[in-house]
Amino acid sequence: MHFLSPHLLHLAWLALIPLALYLFRKRARRVPDSTLLYFRSLSREHQESAWLRKLKKWLSLLLTLLVILLSALALGRPAGGGSKNAPGAVVIVVDRSASMAARDGDGKTRMDVAKTLLQKRLKTLPDQVILSLVAFDSKPQVLLSRSRNRRECLRLLTDLQPLPMEGRPDAALTVTRRLAELESESQIWHSGDSAFSDISDLRYAFLDAAMETPVNVGITGFQIRQSPMARDRYEAFVKVGAAKTNTTQITSTLELTLAGRLAQLRELEIAPGESTTLILPMEGVRGQRLELQLKTPGDVLSWDDAVASQLPQTRPIIVAWVAEKADPFTELAMTSMIEAGRIEILKGTPAAWPLKDKPDVYVFEGWLPDSWPTDRPVIALNPPASLGPVQLRRLQEPGLPHDSVRSVAPDHPLLFRVNTSRLAVTQTSVLQVEGSLEPLWMAGAEPILAAGETSGQRLVISAFSPARSEQLALLPAFPLLLGNALYWCAENNDAMSELRPQHPGDLLNETGLIQWNEWDGEQFKESTQEATNGLLFIQHIGAWQSNERRGTSILASATETDLPTLNRDAPITSALPAIKATAGVGDWPVLLLWAVLALLLLESWLFHRKAVF
Repeated sequence: MHFLSPHLLHLAWLALIPLALYLFRKRARRVPDSTLLYFRSLSREHQESAWLRKLKKWLSLLLTLLVILLSALALGRPAGGGSKNAPGAVVIVVDRSASMAARDGDGKTRMDVAKTLLQKRLKTLPDQVILSLVAFDSKPQVLLSRSRNRRECLRLLTDLQPLPMEGRPDAALTVTRRLAELESESQIWHSGDSAFSDISDLRYAFLDAAMETPVNVGITGFQIRQSPMARDRYEAFVKVGAAKTNTTQITSTLELTLAGRLAQLRELEIAPGESTTLILPMEGVRGQRLELQLKTPGDVLSWDDAVASQLPQTRPIIVAWVAEKADPFTELAMTSMIEAGRIEILKGTPAAWPLKDKPDVYVFEGWLPDSWPTDRPVIALNPPASLGPVQLRRLQEPGLPHDSVRSVAPDHPLLFRVNTSRLAVTQTSVLQVEGSLEPLWMAGAEPILAAGETSGQRLVISAFSPARSEQLALLPAFPLLLGNALYWCAENNDAMSELRPQHPGDLLNETGLIQWNEWDGEQFKESTQEATNGLLFIQHIGAWQSNERRGTSILASATETDLPTLNRDAPITSALPAIKATAGVGDWPVLLLWAVLALLLLESWLFHRKAVF
């Protein structure tokens, strides 16, 4: 046996006070009195023998000393050896990501089940076990570090609630390993809906809180942008995915509400583990509120069923267009975007290079500078030679005509709504696609359009001439392609900041009061949040607005939407033996306090009934 709070044992010195009072008590004096008969009738002491009176006094002293000593021992929290399976330390890890908010038929969330499993196991631990509590979502948080206060651990565990964030178990496992290494014979108890991987070197137990047959369909991707070729028209890209654990094909309804009115209604049929994408065109005024809500019968997770946004108010993209001789079709495409208020052009000749004003995107047509610029994204249209990441072999004039074009990566943002079925082009170069560059269009066996990111710089290269290409001037493919390329290259610039959705767990650089159109899992509601010190940790799903900016926060996580199932036969759930509490272990302070109470009652009874004082 040892004491968990040995620093309180010094209170046993208080027993010296009654001992000193007993040893140095004032002796009785004999005083003659005429009413002695009266005192004899009141006291039974004179009817007892001397040895009995002395025994009562020793008994009274002993009871007083025992009360003080047992109280000091109870404050010291004695603990026994415990069970043979009891660990020296336990690191408790709880998943509080969005998937833990999935509700079963009884209305219990996965978090409720996880807390119940951990609380039952915690009650089997003796008091001397060192406890740590870690909760993780997009980042791990140590709520309790190396403490023997089991009551505090249970309180913190009870207060845990799931958050609408994507879980990152790899970061949580790193923190858990470090906490477990601080104590010998440490165990890790993890409760959630999916177990850690790479735990072969750990004493690890997983308490599975997943559902047996979950049903879930959610929004896993969202992006809104202005239409490149039209004013006050917008396009919303929505991706909807179904969990692999769904037993059958699910029918869902997607409602799009614009400015409080139902604008579109789509019915989707999605097979388990599959996803579908939609392009939702809309017409509205900048700043109008957009709400998307996905309704699925039997859906158990609501946080991935809604998106709130606003039609963006963005400034035009500033484009530096440098050309030896501008292609008329390129000029026509640029002019249409200028009229729609999408871009502002700084047009120049090679003699004006380098430019004094810094744009958002460089567009080089039929020309490349002597040294490659690395400070801005670049669109190289029909480049004449190789330079930097642009590597090509020029064909002889007038080029090689192709009557068809094949899309290699039709899901790339550059090819958004670009139809190549009747497209004919004239190839001017043979591109050498290397590194992170990805071919998008193929003419014959050669790439004629490529895009990618090199050294943090986005790059688009085309190897065809619009003016020499048949039917290209009659189709909207090239203007749409050029508009998509400008939007994609300027995606990370301030001009497009309102078009980039954020996620719960991100940091928002704002000050003052933030107004939210927040999705609480059942409906959209208005709320406010104060941003202090210029930073705000996003914990909501919905649309936000500050004094200067506005934006969107969405879950959009395929990982959280794909709910796992309960695996009762997984060997990882029994990786550690069950802990059986030894009788009396952890109850010594309680037993000592009951003994103190019994002594006080005994002393009171002896004092009043047997005159023991």
